[in-house]
Amino acid sequence: MRCNIKFKQFLENFAQAEGLSDIFRTNATRYFNAYACRLSELAVVHERPLIVGINGAQGSGKSTLSDYLSQMMASVLDIDCHVVSIDDFYLTRMERQNLARSIHPLLATRGVPGTHDCDRLRDALAAFIDPKCTTVELPVFDKLADDRTNLVRKIQMSAKPTVILLEGWCVGIPPQGQLALSVPVSNFEFTHDNGGTWRAYVNDQLKGPYAEIFDRIDRLSMLRSPSFESVFAWRLEQESRLVARRQMGGGHASVTGMSASEVAEFIESFRRLTYHAIEVLPELSADVWELQADRCIVYERLQS
Repeated sequence: MRCNIKFKQFLENFAQAEGLSDIFRTNATRYFNAYACRLSELAVVHERPLIVGINGAQGSGKSTLSDYLSQMMASVLDIDCHVVSIDDFYLTRMERQNLARSIHPLLATRGVPGTHDCDRLRDALAAFIDPKCTTVELPVFDKLADDRTNLVRKIQMSAKPTVILLEGWCVGIPPQGQLALSVPVSNFEFTHDNGGTWRAYVNDQLKGPYAEIFDRIDRLSMLRSPSFESVFAWRLEQESRLVARRQMGGGHASVTGMSASEVAEFIESFRRLTYHAIEVLPELSADVWELQADRCIVYERLQS
């Protein structure tokens, strides 16, 4: 009973501070709190920090869930929980422009496998599970500037049971087969990648450096989108929040972010693997939350 009261109090404080709707409160009460307890039980018996992958399409709520878990588990369950966003490991704008010139123009746009600094991410995960490591340094990416900053986020490790949440839209996604790669999935691909060079490169990245990273995940969880169409509305909302936070945080009022048409164009490069994830990841995930268009969870699937 006392633990339930602590959960309720923490959830209300978190929801108010983040300006979250009752949908998040409902999801947390029905599913996320129990999920946190499952992770804490695993962390206690794990010999090293437990690495948990959280997959979800853009705007599905994976970052909010990760922030909630990291704060709540420390406060209520006495478990250290740290968030590693794959988005912070995007290559710099200049590095992506070099890829665009040498391999394919679409690689200038951040997002797909091949546009992250896999060596740095792999090293960070290795540091988390190194018993001799006391501090892990993570990069910080600025989405509005579309470039990596000079900032470094330092995480102090402790002797407590620890959970590392690796969250990102492509986390855990396996490569596609050759048949799936042979045909464009959209007018966007037909126009910009009819020969298949871009999608083949992305797939090769999933086979190689990304597979090495995802192999370090001890438990994979998924916020499953109802459709790709929902992603546009979610990502547009996300862009508005990014701009609002920047302006409230002292940023210049002229910061506008992407327009609706720019968001629609931007997410097209995510379409292929978003569909692929919706189809194949549920069978690879220990926890799957089926979302409605309003992000309300309608069903939870658990695998032992």
